[in-house]
Amino acid sequence: MLSIRKSYAILLLGSALGSLLAYWAWLLYKAGTWQPINDVWPDVGGLMRYLLGIVVVLATLVAVAEANYRLAFQRWLLRQETQWYYWVWQCLLAWLAFEALQWRTGHDPDFVDENIVVTGVLLAFIVAYGYVADSFRTRRERIQLRQQKTEAELTALKAQINPHFLFNALNTIYNEALLADNERVADLIQQLAGIMRFTLQEARHPLISIDTELRFLEKYLALQRARLPQTSPIRLDTQLDWDGQEAQIAPLLLIPFVENAFQYGISLVRPSYINLDLRVENRQLCLELANSCPPVQVDKRGMGTGIINARQRLALIYPARHALTIRQTTDSFIVSLTLDLN
Repeated sequence: MLSIRKSYAILLLGSALGSLLAYWAWLLYKAGTWQPINDVWPDVGGLMRYLLGIVVVLATLVAVAEANYRLAFQRWLLRQETQWYYWVWQCLLAWLAFEALQWRTGHDPDFVDENIVVTGVLLAFIVAYGYVADSFRTRRERIQLRQQKTEAELTALKAQINPHFLFNALNTIYNEALLADNERVADLIQQLAGIMRFTLQEARHPLISIDTELRFLEKYLALQRARLPQTSPIRLDTQLDWDGQEAQIAPLLLIPFVENAFQYGISLVRPSYINLDLRVENRQLCLELANSCPPVQVDKRGMGTGIINARQRLALIYPARHALTIRQTTDSFIVSLTLDLN
């Protein structure tokens, strides 16, 4: 259905463009442009060169505007601390454009005012092009985010294959563990049920409370601590602090970084460590996470697809409200994240 609509749109565009060109040709013919005057045909080659020159000038202008958008607009103007770089560059670009126009007119003083006006028009077009192009980029990212959200919801629905059966089964195992007086197993089952309930229910919402996200992380850390041998040379230090101010966050945004630390940073045969410090104060989230990089896992570079997806989600949901730094040394992998939850 979509391809048919696209074909219709292309056909409509071709018809409109063809009609416009035909109309212009008819006007030129009616005006006598293509009729011999005094038995002398008009300079068709000169007209073609003139039209070709216009096309080249327009193409060059669009190319300069696109390059300005890619290299200057996105790099400087979108960041508050470097915005003034962009406008300094625009002044330099206006100077270059004016000098090019001056060269074209042979530095004739009579054309100075005209060249200044043309320079202003060209610069206005270049700056406006950046804003328009960036609005289209933002729109595409919003559509992409909406599509990813829909795909995530579909994936969550597929994962909910009879979830009541799973919860009932976990409750049965939990009761059996209590009857067997095994509180440790019962507690682990309860933690696992909480994680499953979170991923099946809470994660479907676009935003959740920061308190819910932190409790989910605590359940995950409890399960990880339980699976690690008590005698292994592993040091696990975690600190989760929240000042109690209400704030919301995209669900499952932080867990990929923690999962990555356990997947690539833990070794059962060599000394290894994970240091997690997560603080939320005045609706400002600060995450500092460091883990060891065992030599047997150096080739994996300490980064899985989870962190790549998390980076994309941050860019889409918090485009100007986060700072993510990831560093890797020969023996450590360090993640620093600041996030504005206002």
